[in-house]
Amino acid sequence: MAEDKIIDRLGALPFFSGLSTVQLGTVSEHINWLNLEPNTTVFKESDKGDAIYFILEGSFEVVIESGNGKSIQLATLTEGHSFGEMSLIDNLPRSATIMANTKSDVLQLKKNDFDELLKKHPPIGVILLMELTDFLCQHVREANESQLKEPPMAFE
Repeated sequence: MAEDKIIDRLGALPFFSGLSTVQLGTVSEHINWLNLEPNTTVFKESDKGDAIYFILEGSFEVVIESGNGKSIQLATLTEGHSFGEMSLIDNLPRSATIMANTKSDVLQLKKNDFDELLKKHPPIGVILLMELTDFLCQHVREANESQLKEPPMAFE
């Protein structure tokens, strides 16, 4: 029954929308369902990246440390969002800290499970890589657009 619940929730997430029910069943074998309490730190900036998380319920803060030691809140993520995507592609440390604001449920896909899906189930892997690429491209475009909205520097 728990696997059916995961399959249903996966199917509702855009990242997995291109998968059939059978493919979702395969993916669900590699997914962990986590219940998090408020103020739980999922990971810290500079931790090793080892998983992507999909928010089913709850609210999360994305925070980075500035050069002068102050925390800067970048975003609040809620149901339907994901975080930790870059860790599936690169082997670099986490670029931000993620903390649960509220009691939350997330689905976790670890990098080694993602890699196994790519190797053992290539049709699933292609779909997931396409979704991941779309997601990362969207974020680069949004970052570029936000830079264009910044007022130009004044020269005196």
